[in-house]
Amino acid sequence: MDGGRVMRQSAPPSQHYDLVIVGGGLVGASLALALEPAGVSVAVVEPAAADSSEQPSFDARTVALTYNARQIYAGLGVWEQIAAHAEMILEIHISERGGCGMTHLSHAAAGTEALGYVVAARVVGHALHRRMRDSDAVALYCPATAKRLRRRDSGVEVSVSSQTGNATLNAALVVLADGGRSPLAAQAGVRAAPTAYRQCAIVSVVETDCDHRGRAFERFTAEGPLALLPHSDKRYAVVWSTALPQAATRMALADGAFIDALQTAFGDRAGHFSHPAARARYALYHGAAARPIARRAVSIGNAAHRVHPVAGQGFNLGLRDAAALAAVIGRARRDGRDLGSPEVLEQYAALRRRETAMVSAFTDGLIRVFGSRRRPVRVARNLALAGIECCPPAKRLLLRRTMGMAGRRWPPAPGDDGR
Repeated sequence: MDGGRVMRQSAPPSQHYDLVIVGGGLVGASLALALEPAGVSVAVVEPAAADSSEQPSFDARTVALTYNARQIYAGLGVWEQIAAHAEMILEIHISERGGCGMTHLSHAAAGTEALGYVVAARVVGHALHRRMRDSDAVALYCPATAKRLRRRDSGVEVSVSSQTGNATLNAALVVLADGGRSPLAAQAGVRAAPTAYRQCAIVSVVETDCDHRGRAFERFTAEGPLALLPHSDKRYAVVWSTALPQAATRMALADGAFIDALQTAFGDRAGHFSHPAARARYALYHGAAARPIARRAVSIGNAAHRVHPVAGQGFNLGLRDAAALAAVIGRARRDGRDLGSPEVLEQYAALRRRETAMVSAFTDGLIRVFGSRRRPVRVARNLALAGIECCPPAKRLLLRRTMGMAGRRWPPAPGDDGR
């Protein structure tokens, strides 16, 4: 099988690569391309074709990309294709329904073109898969399933099955990027144990009678955070985190009744809503693997950690995993080291430990603080929102967190490769 081409014929019984990535969704595909400059041979195993309705990473859901995600994708050579279909986030309004506190973040204060970008997941996915198919360094096994994982001191063996035959992939390292329910996590020794929130997210797209002008909203309600993201023209992508019983009820509502409920929860700051698109519901989790690394194995993205979608940090955290791992692997290759050695994996884990913990604590803390109905807590959090608005250093810190610019820079600056 030639590099970069989808496996369509029977593959040889055994193939050798530097890395095997299990999961060719957004995070796994991003990692494969980020490794290309290092001269690392990569096999990507993905069970669902990019144009299949069974591909969860490339569906109609929107993703909010931070400004740092733009920098990463520009480095991978796919940003122009993504930007053609992306809507810029120029401002973010953060407030509580029924409260007086409010914080306003602007790209002008950050000195950037935008704070972030809103784009359909399938747009990002298709751009990444086109680049993988064109890469001589990436062998794409798709559709194919990784059935079994065997780890030894000297390497790892991944058994792959497809309609055209079976193959055994040998490598120095296996990377699990196959989501929050990774079937190989137990075999790899990197199983995460996320805790389910008593909430789920309802996602949709609605029209409004006002131009969004690049404004996004994070509105905390009694049931959970309600985000409106600029979508296109007079439309917003909706991410409504709500308690489980209410979520079931709202999914069953007629369109008109759903719009009424949404308008009541959000208010009229974004105009009057209408014409909702099809709704979908997703369970919400919080938690991370105690260690994302094990012998000859590492997990990244949702396979390693799950966070609440408040503040739009989840996918961006996984993308930064991919950028960090690529930097570590690239340096190991230049130094002539074993790519799956404990020293290399420990270096990656050390790089990601602090940011993963901080983002997890930040998102979970927001849910807990804004979920309290106690009057002293409500007063304190509204004072905090007002205080951030009036305190430039606090606002700059929140801006950097929102844009994915807090902590270590990814991709690394010249000379900074993850040491």
